[in-house]
Amino acid sequence: RPDHVTLSEVPLAALVRGATTPFSVREDMDFQIEISPDLRVLGDDVELTRVLSNLFENARRYGKTQGTDVARVRIAAAARDGAVVLRVRDHGTGVSAEQLPNLTRPFFRGDAARTSATGAGLGLAIVAKMVQNMGGSLELANSPSGGLLAIVRLQQAPESRHKPLLKKRRGADNA
Repeated sequence: RPDHVTLSEVPLAALVRGATTPFSVREDMDFQIEISPDLRVLGDDVELTRVLSNLFENARRYGKTQGTDVARVRIAAAARDGAVVLRVRDHGTGVSAEQLPNLTRPFFRGDAARTSATGAGLGLAIVAKMVQNMGGSLELANSPSGGLLAIVRLQQAPESRHKPLLKKRRGADNA
């Protein structure tokens, strides 16, 4: 894959909804999406869809909610300091603290993944590289309430950054 991608303004909520569609028809996936429809990022829509698909497939394989055959995935995003923080969390068992730093290394698979995986251990390494190519970052952590949490930081689109400020100013002028 090329190391350089062309960034454009991407409506994040619509892109996330589109990326969940192939997984939503499955009985073993359930999504909760909390993203403002006005939130936009600078990204490559094809690459960002691939990032999300990889994260969703990872959750489907290894992040099933304990005691069920369903992977419940919560997706939320918020703007902070010119960036958008996108959080994708499953409700599975998570990963041992020792393995977390290795999950984005090519060919590394965690203990749970080794027993049932059919892939080569490249999914999260590819996700990290694609996010980096869009000027962002990927952090993996265990959620305090259980499950693996992927935190994707992307650049906020400039127009999206100014919309809330304009609304607040108009409201203040009318007071």
